[in-house]
Amino acid sequence: MTQRTEKASWTDRIAGLMIPSDGLTLNAFSDAIWCSPDQARGAARYLHNKRLVFVSEQAGVIRVFPAAKRPGRGRPSRVSVGIRPTLDPRLARLITESAPIFYALALLQRERAGIDWREQAERMVEIEDAISVEAGRIMTLCRRSMDGRKGTESNWIRDALWLFQPAIMPVVAERHPTLARDGVLAAAEPSQAKRLPNHMSDAERVLSYVAQAGRRGITVSDIVNKMRCKRATVDDVARTLESVGQVMIVECRSASRGRVGTRLFDPAHGEPSVLPDGRLVVVE
Repeated sequence: MTQRTEKASWTDRIAGLMIPSDGLTLNAFSDAIWCSPDQARGAARYLHNKRLVFVSEQAGVIRVFPAAKRPGRGRPSRVSVGIRPTLDPRLARLITESAPIFYALALLQRERAGIDWREQAERMVEIEDAISVEAGRIMTLCRRSMDGRKGTESNWIRDALWLFQPAIMPVVAERHPTLARDGVLAAAEPSQAKRLPNHMSDAERVLSYVAQAGRRGITVSDIVNKMRCKRATVDDVARTLESVGQVMIVECRSASRGRVGTRLFDPAHGEPSVLPDGRLVVVE
């Protein structure tokens, strides 16, 4: 078939074709006029010049519309040729910003797998702390991406992260159970400190704060701030409770740096493990 015969064939085929008002994609147009996809662009341009169709191109995407029925041709009225995003912008931002964090978690996880806890306990503690920090950053990104959504409406964030990083998400879920596969990611609610009844004695208050602190214990300074009393008062109560076995007093620090301080622990969790340099080791 010669080129002239081929163009005449396009003109004949378009004559009886009903093009929808929202137009046709280039592939749909090639199917409609029975031409190969390679010829569709040339056919569309040819028929556009013949004023038989109107061809619009935005961001490299071609769409064929019915010919405008007015002088000057121009774009058909009330027609929007928007390109819908294939990925939710919030999800794209979450994946982009979380990628370097997941990379850091992968390196920490690989290093942790090759360390013997008994021989390098201090290094293991540092790795666990670093993993907790990076997991917290992932949780912060998730909270920001939720944009006010609650309950199951926000599970798409969790599911997307598990699809994106299935090997690393279990490490994050250990620190933040709401990001587990069966968890429910809910919007962060304003944290309110639990107030203790006014009729409680100083010893009962100290025991309550120690119990709430869990395995990590609580410093005497924190208890002083919570109770709004003198340091000597808390020290006296702590020594009394230690004498009857209700608390354990240990000189240690919970961070890799900083001064050693006095912490109170609940004996129900066992004796705390402290490294020679005063670093507290907490195994959840």
